[in-house]
Amino acid sequence: MMKRTLRFVIVLLAALVVVPFLPLYIERTLLRSWRVDRVGDVIEWGWKIRTLESYWSNYNHFSREQDPAWWLGVNLALAFIYALVIALVVDRVLACLKRREGSIR
Repeated sequence: MMKRTLRFVIVLLAALVVVPFLPLYIERTLLRSWRVDRVGDVIEWGWKIRTLESYWSNYNHFSREQDPAWWLGVNLALAFIYALVIALVVDRVLACLKRREGSIR
């Protein structure tokens, strides 16, 4: 049992190293355009899917209205969930392969 727990922790740590480079994280975009007719500006909100690394590299350029701290928290939670899912899948596959190997002998 200890071997399986240790294997799970090792796979989880490896997954935590890999998942920031997957393009699975959310960025709330804001585009402010000044109008030519001097009536005011136009604000367009949107979404962008990015890697966690690219999100962090642009973090200082976000405006207060985009609430970057909240979205960083959401993205870090997503990174942990992605790593956990990867670790669980790999653990199940390895356990299934080990059981199959044991039944062949």
